Amino acid sequence: MITTADGCIIDVNAAVSRITGYGHDQLIGQNPRIFNSGRHNQEFYRRLFSDLQEQGYWAGEIWNRRQNGEVFASLQTISAIRDEQGEISQYTTLFSDITERKTMEEQVHQLAFFDALTQLPNRRLLDDRLNQAMLASIRSARYGALMFLDLDNFKPLNDTHGHVVGDLLLVEAAQRLKTCVREIDTVARFGGDEFVVVVCDLTFDLASSTAQATAVANKIRSALAAPYQLRGEH
Repeated sequence: MITTADGCIIDVNAAVSRITGYGHDQLIGQNPRIFNSGRHNQEFYRRLFSDLQEQGYWAGEIWNRRQNGEVFASLQTISAIRDEQGEISQYTTLFSDITERKTMEEQVHQLAFFDALTQLPNRRLLDDRLNQAMLASIRSARYGALMFLDLDNFKPLNDTHGHVVGDLLLVEAAQRLKTCVREIDTVARFGGDEFVVVVCDLTFDLASSTAQATAVANKIRSALAAPYQLRGEH
């Protein structure tokens, strides 16, 4: 894609039309903002144009939008073309659709760091979150809490009603645990019917932090003790 210095599209090749869904004539005279996905803030574009002005090029990943509204990931390179006076006269942009690659990367990340059944962080991600919480606690001098819990009578449930019903119970328990903590806290599945809750950024005082952690623990116990409606095969 080629644009003027003020961002008016003056030429595109067939690949641009194929990727974006816009015809050649639909794009001529338009501004590249037509592809804006809304996923990037003003600071992102400010740095992009700053690099173009200072270095003459920019390269990176951008989320763009096709004509049909679908958002796609683009690996993009923008180069500034200068005239004989050294002024920028045009920009050339090369980009490729890397949505499939980004989707695969996200799936690999999900498998590596999240429990497949409950979608909670697994042991690997828990280890990282716990280390971060401890470092943050050292910096801020605020207390945190670590809770380890399991579900009573889980094995008899599995033995009596099967693993399908047991899985339903684990998923429901995971959802209830998440409602008991803040977004900055972590609920992880440690394995089987075992869960870990990391409550961070409490207060500077041990007594008040202990009271807060106890309140969260009691909230969790009440939430998990409520009846479960599980629809099994029988």
